[in-house]
Amino acid sequence: MNVCLRCYRAILHDPELYPEPEEFKPERFLNKDGTVREDPAISLAFGIGKRICPGRHFVDAAIFTVTSSVLSVFDVTKAKDENGKEIPVEATAFVLRRLFV
Repeated sequence: MNVCLRCYRAILHDPELYPEPEEFKPERFLNKDGTVREDPAISLAFGIGKRICPGRHFVDAAIFTVTSSVLSVFDVTKAKDENGKEIPVEATAFVLRRLFV
């Protein structure tokens, strides 16, 4: 199982498919006109074949619902320091129970 997870991570972080894979760039999944790009590699996160996640459609709907709710109610902006300058946000990774997150 651990080998499969490493393969999925390697595919989803391939710099040829996704330039700067460690950077948060959601626009890489959009076409020039703003529509969502069809990318078969993204579905690997849910597994393949007989072992594919049966709840993948529920997860997609739940993420859409939560994200749209947050964006419609809250003002999501970067935090500011005492001088009014934006504090830069840095993404970090950590290991949780032998899984790289």
